[in-house]
Amino acid sequence: MPKQGLVKTLGLYRKAIRQSGRNGLPMRLRLLLFLILFLNTIMLGVLLILFSAGVFRAGLQEHRPVLGNELTHIAQDIYKFFGAVSVQAADLAKELSTALERNLIERGGSAASLQKHPDLLEYLLEDELGRLTGALEKSSASGIFLLLDATVNPTLPDGADSRACLYLKNMEPNIVNGMAANLLFGFGPMTIARNYGIHALPQWQMEMDVGKAPVFTEVMATARERKLPLSRLYRWSEAMVLPGSSERIMLCTVPLIASDGTVFGACGFEVSGMLFKLSYTPESEGYDHLLCLLSPLDKNTLRLNGALFAGNFAAGPSAPELTQIEISSGPGGFYSYRQSEKEGYAGLHETVSLYPVDSAYGDERWAVALMMPDEGLHTLISARSRQLILGLMLLMFLNIGLASFISHRYIQPVAAALEHLKKPDPATKTRIPEIDDLIEFLAAQDDLPTTREAKEYPAPGHFDMYHEFVKNIKTLSAAEKSVFDLYVQGHTAKEIAEILCLSINTIKTHNRRIYMKLNVTSRKELMVYIQMMEQVGCTNAENK
Repeated sequence: MPKQGLVKTLGLYRKAIRQSGRNGLPMRLRLLLFLILFLNTIMLGVLLILFSAGVFRAGLQEHRPVLGNELTHIAQDIYKFFGAVSVQAADLAKELSTALERNLIERGGSAASLQKHPDLLEYLLEDELGRLTGALEKSSASGIFLLLDATVNPTLPDGADSRACLYLKNMEPNIVNGMAANLLFGFGPMTIARNYGIHALPQWQMEMDVGKAPVFTEVMATARERKLPLSRLYRWSEAMVLPGSSERIMLCTVPLIASDGTVFGACGFEVSGMLFKLSYTPESEGYDHLLCLLSPLDKNTLRLNGALFAGNFAAGPSAPELTQIEISSGPGGFYSYRQSEKEGYAGLHETVSLYPVDSAYGDERWAVALMMPDEGLHTLISARSRQLILGLMLLMFLNIGLASFISHRYIQPVAAALEHLKKPDPATKTRIPEIDDLIEFLAAQDDLPTTREAKEYPAPGHFDMYHEFVKNIKTLSAAEKSVFDLYVQGHTAKEIAEILCLSINTIKTHNRRIYMKLNVTSRKELMVYIQMMEQVGCTNAENK
């Protein structure tokens, strides 16, 4: 049904409802309300079945495999990337250990007496600049460093924690070519930067303060305590900020060990927060609020102060004060991530191994997690529910339109048949059995013999009412008298209409006036008095 037609129909129904208080509800409106109730009851039953079957919760089951596949893909990429960097760092440490020890011997020193030759530190660092830049270019890391366990000036107040260091950063690690243009100097002697035309970072420092970055001393201490191969001594630091810097990074640190077992420094690669974001931002379409993180895992707790984050959602739990997040089971196979007095998150996580089983740090656990705010997940789920609800609402309106159409088609022939009854000669069949039976019944009532009608009533014993009846005949008008005379002659209402060439409705109007003036209530009562007139010999001529 067109929209305008439906609006017009609803307007007619509203008008009919307003009038129903006086006249009752029309048949079409009764049928319409019944059909609407019937169809929407069926729809409600379907809705309950869908709800009990979990259709409204299907959004969780729909998003779970999508996010699970994305998590698996990212976790595998992280495992491969960090594994490759770990191997490169161990190889670099082996090369640097051999080259630095040989260089020290050639310059009259040794690994064990490194601190006794502070004048050699700058030469040692400068000689390895080419090796460091080459290794950085071959890797996909964002930075590389070489730290010697000595300082150029041990007499300074902070000399105990100061270490000679050469730290280079690739500011655009995702660009393969043109590294020289992106290479910047983070730590090290400024003369080296000038000699090779490398620009220094604004936060450049001469040496590394290991007191504020204990990962270096921890790795060297572990190497002194445990005699393991370099491939079992590398360590991935938790996300940290280097002294004087502002960017969160992770360092893969490997000790430098001389041939006699002396640990005299450390080297390794950097993975910056920017590189992590560029590499591991989730790409699933439609999940704008999704973020990825690589975090240390302690039982059921993610330590966010040691995590790197990736994602397009700026309101992720990456603030430094958000130190940890508790993991618990959530609905639909998701995990729930909760912080004290902070917004909750929902998502998935998967453990990832950054070390061999027999590594010195093999007991450290890391996890890759994909999560989004609870509100974001609810939005995704409710989007499907909204589509279902809109579909049900559309179905409800279609039900109303269908009910209106059916009620119209059903009632239209009935209404036409009832109009047919008002015609002078309703003998034609209406093709509706109930209406045709009613027409036949009414016709039979009109055609009953008047003698039968009279016999049904005993002759009245009181002639006062009869005389009053006869007296009132004189009050009839000429038209009413003509109709009355034909009744006296025994004609039916249909025959009188034909004789006087009047409509049946006009005859009915005359009947009402005749009944009122003669003080009778029905045609049967009228015929009783006419029979009495015949019995007493009162003719039509006498009453003219």
